[in-house]
Formats: sequence, C-alpha cells, structure tokens
Amino acid sequence: NFMGCLKDVVYRNNEFRLELSRLAEQRDPRISIHGDLIFSCESMEALEPITFDVPPAYLTLPRWNTKKTGAISFDFRTTEPNGVLLFSHGNLQGTLPDRKPRADFFAMELLDGFIYLVMDMGSGSIKIKASNERLDNGEWCHVDFQRKGRNGFISVNSQSTPFTANEGSEILDLDGDMYLGGLPEDRQALILPPEVWTASLGLGFVGCVRDLFIDGQSRNLWRLAEIQSATGVSSLCTRETHTRCTRDTCANAGHCREGWNRHICDCSSSGYVGPSCEKEATAVSYDGSMYLKVMLPATLHTEAEDVSLRFMSQRAFGLLLATTSQQSADTLRVELDGGRVKLTVNLGKGPEILLVGEKLNDNEWHTVKVTRRGKNLQLSVDNVTVEGHMSGAHTRLEFNNIETGIMTERRFISVMPSNFIGHLQALSFNGMLYLDQCKNGDISYCELNARFGMRHIVANPVTFLTQASYLAFSTLQAYASMHLFFQFKTTNTDGLVLYNSGDGSDFIVVELVKGYIHYVFDLGNGPSLMKGNSDKPLNDNQWHNV
Repeated sequence: NFMGCLKDVVYRNNEFRLELSRLAEQRDPRISIHGDLIFSCESMEALEPITFDVPPAYLTLPRWNTKKTGAISFDFRTTEPNGVLLFSHGNLQGTLPDRKPRADFFAMELLDGFIYLVMDMGSGSIKIKASNERLDNGEWCHVDFQRKGRNGFISVNSQSTPFTANEGSEILDLDGDMYLGGLPEDRQALILPPEVWTASLGLGFVGCVRDLFIDGQSRNLWRLAEIQSATGVSSLCTRETHTRCTRDTCANAGHCREGWNRHICDCSSSGYVGPSCEKEATAVSYDGSMYLKVMLPATLHTEAEDVSLRFMSQRAFGLLLATTSQQSADTLRVELDGGRVKLTVNLGKGPEILLVGEKLNDNEWHTVKVTRRGKNLQLSVDNVTVEGHMSGAHTRLEFNNIETGIMTERRFISVMPSNFIGHLQALSFNGMLYLDQCKNGDISYCELNARFGMRHIVANPVTFLTQASYLAFSTLQAYASMHLFFQFKTTNTDGLVLYNSGDGSDFIVVELVKGYIHYVFDLGNGPSLMKGNSDKPLNDNQWHNV
C-alpha cells in the first residue's frame, strides 16, 4: 500500500478527462474513498516495525468492523515455524437443543513454516493454506487479505490464493478485540475455535511485524505497544547473526535450538523445566490406588495436541495419562501395555492405536511424546518414533479432565486400563505443566491422592502372621495370556506365595524355595518349572518386585 503524497491525479482518454484528485476532494459520488485520506500534503509518520520477543507477547487491536467486506495487509519475518499472527471472534450464537453454540472467527497462523487463513462466517469453518513455500526463513514476507461477502483472496508475496466461504452467511460478525502476535494469558473469556491449532497449542508468534493496514488504515504498532505497556514487545527489527546455542546454554542435558534472537530449550527429556531447564520438575508417586486428576473449568475441544511426560515403573501395565469427557467417548490415552507404551485416540468412531518401545518397566526414566495434528498422529519414546493416520471424518477431541494413575471417568469405557504404580514427572499438555501447577497451587482444579516427590512405593501391603494365614481371590483370568506383578519381603526361606488350580490338571504356582522364586505351571501338557533370575537368595527382609 502506498504511503505519501499524490497531487494532480488526472485520467485522460482522447478528449475525455477526469480530474480524480479534485473529484475525490469534492466527494464526487463517482469516487470511492477508503482509509485515512487527507487532502493536503503532510509529512508522513514513519511506521516502525515491532518485534515480539517471546511467545507470550501480544498486542490488542481495536474491534474489526468487517461485516460484508474487509482488507488486511502486513509484513512479517521470523525464523520460528509456529505462532498466532491474528485472531478475533464474535459472540456465541445459537441456542437450539440440537445445535451447539458457535461464534464467527477470523485467524491467520503460522504452522510448520506455512501461513494459514482460518475463518468461520457462521456456515462452517474454512482453512486455507496460503503459501507453498516455508516462510520461516528470516526474510520479510508480505501478506494481503481481501474479502467481499463469501469470496476473497489471501496473497503471500504476491502469490494469490482465492477462497469461498461455505454457502450461507455473507457476514463476518466479529465483536471482540483483535489480537496480533499471540493471545492473553487469561483465555477463559475467549472463544478459541479448535480449528486454530496454534491457539490450542499455546504457540505465540516470535518475530517482527510492520506496515499493518486494516481496511486501508495504518496502525502505529509501536505506539499501541507503548499505550498498552505490552510486555515482550520491542521497537524496530534486528536479526542477530550470532549463534545463541552453546554447549551450556540449556542445563541438565536439555536440547537447544535457535529461535528468533533467542535460544529455545527442549527440557522434555531432562526431568527439568524452565527457560534453560534449570528447575527440577515435580515428580509424583503412585502406588496403584492413587491418581491425579485435572478437572478443567470448561469443556475443551481441540484438533491438535502436544503431550510429553516422563515415567518410571517396574509394572508392565498402567495408565500414564488419559483425557476423558463426561459427554462423549472421546479420549487420548497413554498407558504401559506389556512393557510398551500404547497410545489410543478415539474421537467417537473407533480407536486408533500406536505402540512403541519394549521392556520399559525397567525402573528407569523414559520420555514419552505425543503429537497430533488433525488426523496425523506421532508417538515417540526416548526418541524412537512411530506415526499413524486416523480414518473417519472426525478430528475434534472433546474432554473435561486430564487423568493420571487411575481412570476415574468410566462411563464410556469397556476395558479399564490397569492402575499405574510408579512415578510421573514433567507432564506437559499443550504447553501447560500440570503436575507443577497442581503442586504450586497455580491452578485450583486439581484432585489427587497421589504424593508429590520421589516416594518409595509399596502398594497395598498385607502381612501373613502365621503359616496358616492366606487370602482367597476369584479365579485368575489367565486363559491365553496373563500378567502378574507383586512385591514381597520375608526372612523365611520357603513358602507358598500363590496357587490357582484350573480345568483338569491345569494349575499355576508361585513359591519361594530356599530363598529363590519358582514358577510352576501345567497348561495341560504336564508340569513345568521356571526359576527366578535372581543371583542371590531373596529372604533378606527387603522388598523385591516379581
């Protein structure tokens, strides 16, 4: 968009002559005027670029009155791949029983280096990928958006992508403020559509913005930042050339990568948190009867999730994390299953399952990461990654709770995962460190009986006072496979630990013989004996895990 002075603007065609600038000043009905136009030559105020230095930084822009038409243009530059660029929404509409309330919204976001337009005018959302090349290369990029009714285009570096909104409304009804570069920390008053993935993931833009024009009117961004005392926003735009990451930038073996004039520490595998992985992450201990549950203030709907956690366990089975809903069977669940990590994602049309790792119940710390973007899934344990793609049309996950240790919301589940015995640490869900927030009292919606800190875990102990003492349980459901775990300590050299008979001559026995564990069984082919793998007697009055 041109900034400066024009005079004597005249159109001639043979004998035909139109003095355009004079007609405009006289408000001739044949001339349309848009934006800030002054009919005198004045010195133009230079619009300085601004820099969003950190992800939480943002600016609040006035409400955008864009009912039937609208235009926005701006330049940006960054080397970081993700972030909210612009976002605004309208009021909730619709109270019919068969229709959930919804709101118009408008957003531009940077995702994996590509710019996306996301918009809903009341007839369903559209999401347009507006660039074919990555834009996180540190160069200035020009974006131009124009709309008239349902039709319009978004242009990135002069490459235009047309769009047509879904049939229905031609009015974009935005009643709230417009946010540039990020969103406020307190988002309970905001209506965040799940289609805007950077909003769900809590990813603010880090980089520079300049020359913002809304409906032809320029916005002095630095003056707005000064008026709002915007934290993390600075004037001008300078790209530093020196490397920020050195060997010691991220403490405690955190992984460092370069950002826009900053370093970014990935602490997820370190057991520490903080900008430089300098603070030990909260650990939580579970004994099989314990849980920690985050009961969210409102039902969330997401199409993208980033989840990471660390666990330590000697149990081959146990629930690590699950999202649960009071209204639907939707779930994202991470659990130990036979010493492997199992991811189950169910959006109402049957589960998608991924498995990775083996023998992870070795009482060592392991790092789990889950990434979902729409229908694409990624599960990794200790940097070993598997991927999956979900079938069906659904991409939206609904949940009220984030549960660890025990799944307490059971109305929509047929097979319960085992309760977890072990330790969890550094749980992050879409940027929220829930274990640390629960411990520090930063949030008030935690329910738990799990214990903070690294506690020695003895789950539900009982003492057999005499050799005649015993407990009787219902028959073990062994069949084709079975998993049995117990802890014991004793000073006796011999004793029957467990016995279960079956059809015919079938039986299983676990016993202590001369201080060593024996497993004796008959599956119909005659009895067999397996001896435990300990290299010394176990009757030392210390706890042992079998």
